[in-house]
Amino acid sequence: MPILEAPALTDKARQRRDDVQRALVVLLVSTAILTILGVVMVFSATAPSSIRAVDANPDLQLFKVATRQAFTTLVGIVGLVLMALLPFQTTRRFVHVFLAIGLMLQGAVLVQGGEGVGGNNNWLSIGSFSVQPSEFLKIALVLWLAHMLGRLPLWEVEEPKTLVLPALGFIAAVGSVAAGGDMGTAIIFVAIAVGMFYLAGMKLKHLAIPMGLGALAAGMLIAAKPSRLRRVGEFFNDLFSLPDTIAPTQSEFAQFAFGTGGITGSGIGAGKEKWRDLSEAHTDFIFAVIGEELGLFGVLTVIAIFLAMGWALVTIIRKHPDRYAQLMAAGAGLWLCGQAFANMFVVSGLLPVFGVPLPFISMGGSSMLATLAMIGCVASAALAVPGVRESWRVRGRLAHGARTLVRSNR
Repeated sequence: MPILEAPALTDKARQRRDDVQRALVVLLVSTAILTILGVVMVFSATAPSSIRAVDANPDLQLFKVATRQAFTTLVGIVGLVLMALLPFQTTRRFVHVFLAIGLMLQGAVLVQGGEGVGGNNNWLSIGSFSVQPSEFLKIALVLWLAHMLGRLPLWEVEEPKTLVLPALGFIAAVGSVAAGGDMGTAIIFVAIAVGMFYLAGMKLKHLAIPMGLGALAAGMLIAAKPSRLRRVGEFFNDLFSLPDTIAPTQSEFAQFAFGTGGITGSGIGAGKEKWRDLSEAHTDFIFAVIGEELGLFGVLTVIAIFLAMGWALVTIIRKHPDRYAQLMAAGAGLWLCGQAFANMFVVSGLLPVFGVPLPFISMGGSSMLATLAMIGCVASAALAVPGVRESWRVRGRLAHGARTLVRSNR
């Protein structure tokens, strides 16, 4: 059987293919490492609550929550593969449907009512399950904005009047999230949209006014809720004072965890702060658990992996010939890497606490499914670059031929 040959490419196209292939490998490897680390750290971070629950009721399953997270992760990996195999232009045809469904689910959260979790009403109960529609709304908004902005030539993007429809879609998305009280997620939505508008070609002078109005609205929302004001006050107080060992804040408990971890950490599962009063140790503050159990080495490794993921996404943005794919990868980078560093800044005390999970690592089925699906969409776009998919087929056929030759010579 003849060996499949890749179509001839120019030197420039060959270099583009090689760059995108390299970026895709880095993207998938970094995703795999973070996902595996996330499953392990969720088991570790949920150990105290799980053991206490079983002590109180022996009929309960040990590590039930973490096991569910592991299963959700497997489902998310299947979703990643399916999205990667589905042509990204096919997905593009349904971006309006995705956004409409995301907005309807987020609206259902508001209709359902309730007090939510930690003052944030962003969960939708469906029978015995609960989902967080805002996580799926993130990917819907990224794909929709990439389509709406990608179809406009640069000279039209520079004119604010041509961006009315994309702006309305963004306002609807962020408004529905903010209405539920989840300021942290709303901030991530704003960062994604502003970044995508800018990268699409909108001038900074045109972004200045809406950004100023957004900052004013954020200030008013913070002032309207005492718990938000308290968090901001604690942040500035912690900047100019030593940690309070008598009545520590959530951020100070995180500082204790980092300090206990030292260079190499206490070992996975051996952390102490998660047994005490480090709230949200398995979700928003899981980075502190990593700092205590894996030490400075683990913290720097996580940072390096997210930087590698960011490099891979930037490479795909620079090298991809399709404008929609470029903006989609940009939105993915602003979301995943931007949210990751926002979370790490919060946990390390460099930003006020505003509650966003660490992508791929924090516990949360909705977040895991949405982030892995986003990686699958970007992978699909990368595979569409001329020569990338064909080259991998050639390598796979060569590897299969080599294995057949070795077996026949035995």
